[in-house]
Amino acid sequence: MPEDLTQHRKKIAELISRVLTMVDDVILFVVALGIIVVAGLLMLEVVSDLIYFNQHSISHIISDLMFVLIIMELFRQVMRQINRQPFSLSPFIYIGVIASIRGILLTQMKLGMGETEWSGGVIQLSVHALIVFVLVASLVLYTRHKGENPQ
Repeated sequence: MPEDLTQHRKKIAELISRVLTMVDDVILFVVALGIIVVAGLLMLEVVSDLIYFNQHSISHIISDLMFVLIIMELFRQVMRQINRQPFSLSPFIYIGVIASIRGILLTQMKLGMGETEWSGGVIQLSVHALIVFVLVASLVLYTRHKGENPQ
């Protein structure tokens, strides 16, 4: 009798595990689809900025394109989860570097167009540059420790 109960519990646990895995997959697919939709909408906004070009369009276009890069890197991570690939910290470091470089570019453009106060802009540039330095150093240390080859 106890063996039958143990087998029954194992079957229930396996069933629950399969159901939760399917729910996880559905959620990941919905997230992946949402990411693609957001990236597509941002690309439409870029096209709109190109059509109705003005002085502020360049910084907006670059900002949107860099944001699409960040979103697509997140999409790749969702796809890694869907394909049950092992977790890697490297892509998240890449996202941080891209986001900080985006911040540097936007701050430089705002400084160049006179939209930002000089001292505040220089502080922002310094912070973004420091973040890039720390993230790149972290990536080097992480890849050496994990034995990965940074791409």
